[in-house]
This record gives sequence, structure tokens and C-alpha cells, in this order.
Amino acid sequence: MRSTLGRPRLLVAVAAAALTAAALMLVPGAMATKGKPAPPAAPAAQADVLLYKGATTVALDPGAAAALTSLDISVAPSGNAYAGSKGISFPISFGVVDATTLAGQIRHSGGLKFTKDGTTVYLSRYFIDIDDAPSLSGLVGTAKNGGDRADLFSLDLANLKVDAGKRYIKLSGVTLKLTAGAAAALNGAFGDGGTPFAEGLVIGSATVAAHTYTKGV
Repeated sequence: MRSTLGRPRLLVAVAAAALTAAALMLVPGAMATKGKPAPPAAPAAQADVLLYKGATTVALDPGAAAALTSLDISVAPSGNAYAGSKGISFPISFGVVDATTLAGQIRHSGGLKFTKDGTTVYLSRYFIDIDDAPSLSGLVGTAKNGGDRADLFSLDLANLKVDAGKRYIKLSGVTLKLTAGAAAALNGAFGDGGTPFAEGLVIGSATVAAHTYTKGV
């Protein structure tokens, strides 16, 4: 079971270009010396981009909402997550991504609770990891902020949109799809012997919005 999630190549390709001006420290090329070839340019200093004072907001897919309603399962924010007109928001507690590749992790507080007939399952403390197979993990248990960490959603970036500036970044159009492990956990808790939850079920779309600070190493 992974404690961190993936770091997507697609996010690297799209967002790195948007962040380059603000995130990279460029080193001027070395000047040539008369009669001698110019020495190779020094490598650019690495930098980390810190994310803070933001949130990831998830808008529940209408199909998923209808399925949950038909099963008499209620979904509500837990901890310091909160519901708004655009969905349920999970505060970003801390995030660090590489300025060049955006490889890294974004951590959140709060979560969701699924309740039916006195049974409650909490999904909390989400981690978004950016790598080859982007996904979102969280703690799964019957108590707030308790349980084991498991991959909950795979992240589909086909419709990803990036808006980045010197002090902020916004990633939208990220589709959340249920993983096999999360589907099995929900079926075990609420399936009544059936398997209404399946791997790949679209749960909703996510938007990450945060302030950023770039720190040179």
C-alpha cells in the first residue's frame, strides 16, 4: 500500500511551461575567453515551489450523486472540509512540487464521511501525488482521521487546465475515478452483498487552487 501517489508526465508537460518564468532561476551563459573554448554553462539552480493557503474543491458527478442517493448513502464533509456552491473543499495543509517538473505532493486536511443505517466510513487527509500515474490517497476508517492509507481515486488529466502566475496556481478539469481498492471498501461497507461501486466510476471533478512561493535551493 503506497503512502504517496503518482506524479503525472502530462501535468509536468503542461504546467511546467506555465511556471517556468516564476519558478526557475536562470544562470547566464559563460563568456568565451579569447583563444579558448567557452566553458560549459553552470546548471540552473534547482527550486521548490511551495503551495499554501488554498484548497482542492471536488464537484460530485451527477451520476455518482444519483447512485449514492439510490443506495440511501449520504455524503458530507468531515473535519475542516466544507461545502460550498462549487462543491466540497479540502484545505491544503502543505504542498511541495519541483519547479522544473512539478513532481511532488499536495497534502490536505478534512475529508468525507459516507453514512448509511448507522454505518459511517471516513475518507480523510488526502494526498495528491504527481507522477507517472497521478492519483489521490487518503486514510480509510470508521473514525475521523483514522485508518490505513490507500489509493482512493485515479486522476484523469485529459481535460486539465492550468492557470499559473508568480504567486498562485490553479489546476482545473481533473476527473476523479474510483480505484479498485476504494470500490471494494465501499462495497464491503454499503453494498449489502452486491457490488454497486466499480473501479473507474467517475466520482467528480477537482480543482486545485493555492498560493505559491518559490524557494531556490
